[in-house]
Amino acid sequence: MTASVTVDTSDVTRGLAKLSRNVATDTGTAARQAAGAVASSLRSNTPKRTGRLAATISVVRAGDGWGVSFGGGLPYARPVAARTRNVARAIAGKPDTFYRAVRTMTETQIGRL
Repeated sequence: MTASVTVDTSDVTRGLAKLSRNVATDTGTAARQAAGAVASSLRSNTPKRTGRLAATISVVRAGDGWGVSFGGGLPYARPVAARTRNVARAIAGKPDTFYRAVRTMTETQIGRL
């Protein structure tokens, strides 16, 4: 004797699609916030003789994500960054912070399903 079982997975499929959309949106938000934190730290760690170099720091779109623009073609941007290590200090710990934010957000979204 054989039996046939039909399993309706439409709720699971809908839930996964919703989770995917929400995580994608919230990850973009977290990336922009992380880039903003790096830009803010970079601005505060950049020497301000004239303010021109600090004025070049901004959050910008980078492919599907976000990044920080620094230097704006100023010839002294790279030497200042090498001497002051302002870029290295600005990004220190930020990948871990971003990872934790995305993980927490993903767990929250899963909990909402």
